[in-house]
Amino acid sequence: MTQLTIRRLDQTVIDGLKKRASEAGHSMEEEARRILSEAIVDVQLQRQREWLAEMQAKRKEIFGDKVFPDSSDFIRQMRDERTAYLAELTAPKKDEP
Repeated sequence: MTQLTIRRLDQTVIDGLKKRASEAGHSMEEEARRILSEAIVDVQLQRQREWLAEMQAKRKEIFGDKVFPDSSDFIRQMRDERTAYLAELTAPKKDEP
């Protein structure tokens, strides 16, 4: 894993980090890791939510409120037909030993 050194942190930040870590029952390093991870995850989740909202708006613009039928049965049928066809192609011929 990569290491990160942060210099010139204000003492109040250090004290607050120590307090949070102590209250949570872990080290300052673990608390800092959790804070940074949560900050990044929150930003990523926000971007994903914004993208999803854009895609939902675009879908509504294109299709309105139309509900499309479930195609999983059709896809399953096509897959089964393809599998049977490939089995026929690869099966040994009757006149072959």
